Amino acid sequence: MFFYLELYNYLLVKPEHCGPGYHEHLQDQLRQKVEGTVQDKAGLVITVAECEAIDKGKLHEGTGLIMVPMRYKALVLNLFKNEVLDAEVTEVNKLGFFCEVGPARIFVSKTLVPEGWSYSEVEVSGAASFVSPDGSATIRRDSAVRVKLVATKQDNDRLQAIGTTKGEFLGPFERA
Repeated sequence: MFFYLELYNYLLVKPEHCGPGYHEHLQDQLRQKVEGTVQDKAGLVITVAECEAIDKGKLHEGTGLIMVPMRYKALVLNLFKNEVLDAEVTEVNKLGFFCEVGPARIFVSKTLVPEGWSYSEVEVSGAASFVSPDGSATIRRDSAVRVKLVATKQDNDRLQAIGTTKGEFLGPFERA
């Protein structure tokens, strides 16, 4: 889910940026460095809300750069095993379907869809979908689906997961 966390990082600043606009430059450089990346044990940084330099910085020997420790508060997305999420389906194929929660991508294999559900391309407008045994519910592109996460993975710039719709209260639902 989404969290508001206090995190720390170091910036390397060129001496030419020391002077007027120094603090604004630090904020811009921090945003460029961390937004959209996955931080260890925190998750994917969506946006930096507040930031401040903890210290004036120290000279980084051999490079001439100034190393500045930064403290910042950020909105972070992290996925956990067995977490239940509402997602939007983005792609359906005969192997399963992909859905997204913000920047996180979740794959639900056809083996993790409830028994009796079948893949169909004969739906209205020829769009691929999974159809329930009685035909009352479908999972197709742009539909809302509730999934339970089976496994999660963090890359440098994205979050991925494998989900299931097997279980009570899981599967497609109508948005309010």
